[in-house]
Amino acid sequence: MVTEGSEYYFDPIGLFVEAGETVTFEIESGSHSATAYSEDTSSASVTRIPDGAAAFNSEILSEQGATYEHTFETTGTYDYFCLPHKTLGMVGRIVVGEPGGPAEGSMPPDGPVPESQTIVDQGSVSYSDFSG
Repeated sequence: MVTEGSEYYFDPIGLFVEAGETVTFEIESGSHSATAYSEDTSSASVTRIPDGAAAFNSEILSEQGATYEHTFETTGTYDYFCLPHKTLGMVGRIVVGEPGGPAEGSMPPDGPVPESQTIVDQGSVSYSDFSG
């Protein structure tokens, strides 16, 4: 999770993992969160995680090197955002096992992310390589 000048982003912006794997989100600079698009979260008006999947929310982390971990158990596509920078397009996508769920076939409401199949094919998509 990075702040660089006037840019706020997740790097990688797209990541592929297998079900049961744990992802660690780490603050490189700035104050950020990793928050699932789930209507269970007060800041999300839509759900963009698979049915039955656990929503995640790191809350805002501010200290450089601070981390948040989430284990992804349910197969499908997960879109997520940063609480303070959602309106600036700080969004990301994780594909677990294979694409699927309500995030498929469209982009998050707050900014573009790589297509799920691109993420699966490449394993991860860095922010600098994404031209969304």
